[in-house]
Amino acid sequence: MRRHLAALLVIGITESAPSKIAPTPWASLAANDVGAFCSDIRGVHPGMVDPQSPMFAKQVDRACETAAARARSAASFLDWMEIMQGLVTSFRDGHTGITFTVVPTQLRWPGFLIDGQGGRWVVRRPSSNAATDSTPPEGAELVGCDGESAERFLETRLDQKTVDWSKEPERIRQAFRAFTTYRLDGPPPAKACRFRQKAKVVDVPLEWRPISTIVMQPLLAPYLRRGASSRPIDVSFAHDGHVWLRFGNFKDETALKALEAELLGKQTLLRSAPYVVLDLRGNGGGNSTWGGRFASILWGKDAVESSRLAAQSSDPRDYGKYWRSSKAAAAKMHAAADEYAAQGADFADIARYWRELGDTIAAAKSDGLYQDECCRPKPRPSVVPTPAYTGKVFVLTDAGCFSSGVVVMNTFKRMGAIQIGEASGQNEVYGESVGPFNLPSGLGWYRIPVSIIRQPRSSLGGLPPDIAWSGAMDDDVGLREWIGKLASGTSTR
Repeated sequence: MRRHLAALLVIGITESAPSKIAPTPWASLAANDVGAFCSDIRGVHPGMVDPQSPMFAKQVDRACETAAARARSAASFLDWMEIMQGLVTSFRDGHTGITFTVVPTQLRWPGFLIDGQGGRWVVRRPSSNAATDSTPPEGAELVGCDGESAERFLETRLDQKTVDWSKEPERIRQAFRAFTTYRLDGPPPAKACRFRQKAKVVDVPLEWRPISTIVMQPLLAPYLRRGASSRPIDVSFAHDGHVWLRFGNFKDETALKALEAELLGKQTLLRSAPYVVLDLRGNGGGNSTWGGRFASILWGKDAVESSRLAAQSSDPRDYGKYWRSSKAAAAKMHAAADEYAAQGADFADIARYWRELGDTIAAAKSDGLYQDECCRPKPRPSVVPTPAYTGKVFVLTDAGCFSSGVVVMNTFKRMGAIQIGEASGQNEVYGESVGPFNLPSGLGWYRIPVSIIRQPRSSLGGLPPDIAWSGAMDDDVGLREWIGKLASGTSTR
């Protein structure tokens, strides 16, 4: 028995040709999942046939080849997870996303996280008793780690692994990930970091410890700027007459229709307010047509439509919507229609829209781009009606405001609303994500955009707001006080 074991050990040591080593189950799973994702990208994503992105197909080939090469050496669930996350993140496209149905039960962290606030990354501990350390102190600014500047450390640790570091809003809301890792063994992401507190810089050695994923995940909404249950869809009329409208998302058609009905019933009260706050914090998108509908209640339909046409006519080349006209894209549109139809009568209009669009795309004779007649530029109006509301309007954004949230922000800003808070998320040229597409492994699903929305860079968001807020973006009390001062003219920052 010992001779046989010795022989096996010798064989294991002397056999060095990788081609003769059978792939692990994780390598096979990763290879199949990479293949499925890349196949759908090539068949569904409009960038593959976008004449204004001639390098897109080569970038897809490069990303998929890199992921396939990494998949061959995958030996664990974490290897698989990092390969798939890195592949999707490499597209630097917020509408191309992946969700894991299984995650590790534990992760490591040093007892604190950081939050983007006012152009800095500051220490912020989750609101729970999971962290009781006082070093580094709450609010201290991250200066650097392990001899690197904060910017360099964070970029090296995160870019195209879990975060698209090229976009400021993503840097703001996802920098905390540098201080979490699912790798429970091996060297930690950082050994020591430097922090500045009241002009004093201190070095802090980091003690990484495990924490339950179930405990940690619900605490991350303030950092991510999304997912908080305190972001509903509603309206409140304050004692001084001002109105605060919260748009938690543009996906819940039932809640949005209820809010629309309430505002129509109180339109006179709304238009008599001294100022109005349109709160888009954490709005990850949905049905962008709600922007025009709510704006019309406040400013008037004719004024809102005229402002839209005037903006488009400034340079018609910057506007228009195009759909991928492949058979694969049509199938995904029909699947989206089924998904919305299953949600009930309030979603029937959206389901019908996707169904008819899928029918149109399915009838296309070739794979290319179909221009949507709905979004073709129209002539500039000869007369722009006076808005029905002339008071101050503030549109409150954070880095979690994305996709249709940014589109609606632009609708409000065209009507004169002042953007406050922090930079919104940066919208994408490619939009209208469809899915979910299940991975062959069953360990996750992903979404892919099927349209191109031509628009100027200024319409994509991700730019500094008109007036920036330097505190935490979930500080409702502080924000309300600050905005009240802005409305009265007693504060400019």
